This record gives sequence, structure tokens and C-alpha cells, in this order.
Amino acid sequence: MTAKNPFIAGNWVRGKNFFGRQKLINEILEGRRNYLWVTGTRRVGKTSLLKQIEYLIQQDEHPRKYASLFWDMQGSRDLNGLKESLLESVEDADSQFSQLGVDVSRLEEEDLFGILRKLKRAVKNANSNLMLLCDEVEELINIEKNNPEVLPKLRRFFQRGDHVYTVLTSTKRLAVLEQASIPDTSPFLHGFVPPVYLPRFEHEDSAALIGQWHFSADIVEEIIKKTAHHPYLIQLLCSRLIDSNDIGKVIAEISQDEMISHFFSVDFQTLENSEKEILLCLLQNKKLTLGKLQSLSGEPSDKLIKELYQLMQLGFIKQTEHYYCVSNYFFGQWLEREKQKLYSESTLKRAETLPDSAPAITVAVGLPEIGDSLAQHEILGKLGSGGMGVVFKGRDLKLNRLVALKILSPDLMNDSELRKRFILEAQAASAMNHQNICTIYQTGEDAGLSFISMEYIEGHNLRDWSQIHQDIPGKLNIAIQTGKGFIHAHSKGIVHRDIKPENIMVTKEGVAKITDFGLAKTLKPVDQHLTKSGTTLGTLSYMSPEQASGLDTDYRADIFSFGILLYELFAGQLPFSGKFELSVLYSILNEEPVPICEVNSELPGALGKVVSKAMQKHKEKRFESMAELVSELELILEKSRNL
Repeated sequence: MTAKNPFIAGNWVRGKNFFGRQKLINEILEGRRNYLWVTGTRRVGKTSLLKQIEYLIQQDEHPRKYASLFWDMQGSRDLNGLKESLLESVEDADSQFSQLGVDVSRLEEEDLFGILRKLKRAVKNANSNLMLLCDEVEELINIEKNNPEVLPKLRRFFQRGDHVYTVLTSTKRLAVLEQASIPDTSPFLHGFVPPVYLPRFEHEDSAALIGQWHFSADIVEEIIKKTAHHPYLIQLLCSRLIDSNDIGKVIAEISQDEMISHFFSVDFQTLENSEKEILLCLLQNKKLTLGKLQSLSGEPSDKLIKELYQLMQLGFIKQTEHYYCVSNYFFGQWLEREKQKLYSESTLKRAETLPDSAPAITVAVGLPEIGDSLAQHEILGKLGSGGMGVVFKGRDLKLNRLVALKILSPDLMNDSELRKRFILEAQAASAMNHQNICTIYQTGEDAGLSFISMEYIEGHNLRDWSQIHQDIPGKLNIAIQTGKGFIHAHSKGIVHRDIKPENIMVTKEGVAKITDFGLAKTLKPVDQHLTKSGTTLGTLSYMSPEQASGLDTDYRADIFSFGILLYELFAGQLPFSGKFELSVLYSILNEEPVPICEVNSELPGALGKVVSKAMQKHKEKRFESMAELVSELELILEKSRNL
């Protein structure tokens, strides 16, 4: 008797046919998040994820009580269509809701929100929770066009949290709803971003799925290599391989399959132009380092890292050691065939690799040397360098005082945006007068160089200082001083956005000074060209989740970064780390750090609570202000002195 083909390609699966995703499912069923948006490419298993959650709830295999509703929004082009899709979903779950006292036959008399309120009331009265499992949520883009007034009300219901849990699944297309079409209202995706990416399978999940059939080890390895752990492609390849028993032939057939090509085309169109160019650069050059990719794409490294992270989470690329490459063989084959249609001639040319022997770019203006003059300043020595410039020790010859001179790198002088941002740093910092913020004396240009003259601080940056000073009260004192500097900055409407130990100086007298407002953002109206949406600014290991996702930031981004600063100061290690840039980014967005008191058992428990609250991934759960955080630190310091 011939064994039945166990592979299911093209349909959703659940129960014993469902593989992987256990960590995400546990997070959803444990109720740690009342609402979330799960995004992924076509056929990656979004519907199956929801169906498996529905199945587990129906099997009553989880201690938290839920009434699940799988809501397929496909075809809902307007408010009436959305109501009809909801009614159909409730009718499919008739037996479940009838047991809760809902007369499903009478729901048609209600409007959309009347139906939702009745369902919520019923589950609440039964001491249960309504789990809304919303599929094909891209249809809300049509609702936004035809009935824009509906989305703010729908978002409020989804996010209310009173016995309601919501999971949205869609492709990246839904990101257009990050912008509100109605003035003075929050966009629909407010609170849902950053999304949870539904990635390809882990290796053990792929192996378990393939293991349903008795393939040889070599064949299993080839399947995983060619599909890059994509669940649908695994199912399809395995299913056809059972019939054909010729893996080379099956791979060739799938490479040319029109349906597969259509899926790739749809996924490709959801990408930003810059992401499409990254894929082309990797296709043309097989593999590239971050530096080489940056040279070809022309993207700032922080923005490039964000885009690489998204492409990797969506399964388009992978990282091996220090190299990036297209991950999926079948997608690479499709892109190679279609690239002439998808890209302009100039883009194709630009994506070609730069020769290693390319001549260095020369600039007409060089940095000053020791003994040179810049305006009224004598250059005494180099102190350090950063992303935008170099800092020198100097002497103001007119006022006879030592200064720190920050000079914009000569090769950036032709970039008008960076020059404006450089001036904004000076303007932002000069608007503040506080003992814990480095004082700005002057800005200017001389000999073709833009410079900022500021207070010269004799001492150590916080990283070096913390290696010398190990006492907890001393560290708390410096942390409190630093926090007070940020309180003052926030009171002036300024968010620093680049908090890290190198930007905190401690004087010989033990006074903390915040420096480098080069990425500062004013919360007052500014030139929007300098604060582009989707641009990631800051030092990666200290970024808040919203910064790392390129979302709008406010003072709570500084609170998160300050929490990381505190963690490192007292634990001696970073809370979020990884071997490569993208793994650090993944950790910030998805992982919880080891509690600081487990790393250093000598720390007071109250400090652990402060650090944990500051580093909450959802900014609404962090401290309401830096002043509130600093007040908690002052109480901890007072108690430590009384011990």
C-alpha cells in the first residue's frame, strides 16, 4: 500500500499538520500583548498561524480562557463589506457564541461596532476573553479610502484591552496605514508598529516538516538550502518530489512556475525602492559586506541596517559571517529573470560592484593639524571622532580659555542636509543652560570648515569612568545628574536620540555632562526634510524599538536609551547584544534582557524595577517622564546611604 502524501501546499494547516511558530503562539496565548500586527510575505503561513491559535483555543489546551473569532476580511471593500465578513465569521463560530448567550441570528440588526460590543459583553460576562484573529487585513486600506471614519473607531476597539485581544495578519502593504487620513486622529497602526515579522522556519521546524517523508539526508539538506526554510516552498517541493523522485527536475519546474513568480512579484512590489536596490546589489554581487553595500547603495549605515533587518525578517536575505546575500534560491532565480523589467538601466549599472582598486575620493579641504588656527582658535590636539565630525582640543585666543572644537568632516561639507543637522546640534544645545549639559560657546565657518566651539571637559567619558569607579552610590549619583540634564533638555522640547556612554562626560570634580546633540530632535515644528520618516538615527545598541524601526520618536525614546545606559553602568554589559548588526536589532525589537539583578546580585531590587520599566518595548509602559525616573533613582540612592 502506497503511503499518503503528507504535504499540503497552498492551503492553511492546523493541528498535527502545523509546524513551528511555537514561541510566537505562546506569547499570544499567554496574553502578554493585548494587540499586535504580524506581517510576512505571501504564503509564509499567516492564515495557518491564526487557524492554529483558533484550534488550540477550541481544544482548551491553554489555561487562559478565550473565545476565538477568526475574522477573514478578504473582499471587505467598504463598511458594509466589513460588517458582512464579520457576520460570516461569527456564523462560522455559531456554536461557540451561542453557548455564551449570543443570538447570532439577530446580530444582522446591529451595525459593525454593535456586533463587536455584543461579542465582547458576552465573553466578559462569561469571565472569558475575546480573541480576534483578523486575516487579510490589507482590506482595511480600501476601508480607509471609502469609509475613513471607521478606522479610528476600529483601532480603539482593537486596543481597548478590556477582555479583548487582537491579532492582525497581513503583508507589508498594510504599512500605508501608518499615516492618518483624518486630521487630528492617530493613524490606524498607531500602537501596532513595529510589527512582529513572521519569518521562515527555524532549522529544526523545517527538518520536522520534511521528516514526514523518508527522504535521504542529502535530499533534506538540498530542500532546506533551496527553500531557505520557506514553509510553502518546502511543502510544494516535497509534495512534487514524492511524485517525481527527481529533485533536479522539481527544482527546475518550481523555478519557472507562474504561480510562484506571481507571489514573488506581489511581495517585491510591497518593498520600498531602496530595499529593491539592496536586493539588486546583492543579486549582482552574490554577497557583500555592510561597508561594500553601503558604498553601492549610498544609504546611511543606520538606515541601511534597518532595511537589511526588515529584508531578513521577511526572508529575502540572510547574513553569513560578515556578508549579506539573497537567501532564497527560487526568489533569486525570479529576480535574475525579471531584473531588466524591474530596474532602470542606471540602477542596474549602479548596483555593479566597485573595484577594490578604485581611487580614493579626495577633498579640497582637509582637517586642521596641531598648531593650525581655526577662526580665533589654536588647535592643540585631537580628542576623538564620530559619525559626523572630529573633535579637537583648542584654545580660544581671544578669551584665553580651553575649548573643544567639533569640526564637520570635510567630505560631508557638500551634503547640505548634514550641514543643516550639524548647525541644528549647536542650536539645540545652545538653547539649554544646565550644569549637566555641555555649554556651547560659538558656531561658525572658517577655511571651508564648519565648527562648533564648546566647553572643554577634563575627565572621562562614562564608559571609562565606570571602569574606575565601582561603588553603587557613586554610580547612582552620576546617573541622577545625567538624568537631570535630560529633564532639562526635554523641558526645552529637545530629545537627544543618541544616548550612550561616550556622550556622557564626568569631570574630575564628579560632575556629569551630556554632550553631542548631533542627532537631537526638537518636538517643535522644524524643517521636515531633516527629520524624514523612516530614517533610523542613533547608535544601534542603545536605540529604542521605535528608533530602530524608523518611527517617530519623543522623549520616551531617550528614557529607553537611558535604561540601557543604566543597565550597562550597573551590570557591566549591554542588555541587547548580538554577533552582527541585525541580531542586535532583532534583540531590541523582540527579546527581553536578563534582569539586571540576576547579572549583578548586589544591586537593590528597586533599581532592577526602574531599569526594567525604562526599557519596556511599548513606550506607553515606560516612565511618563525622565523626572519620574530620576525621582525613583534618588529614593534608591537615599536608601543605599542609610544602610
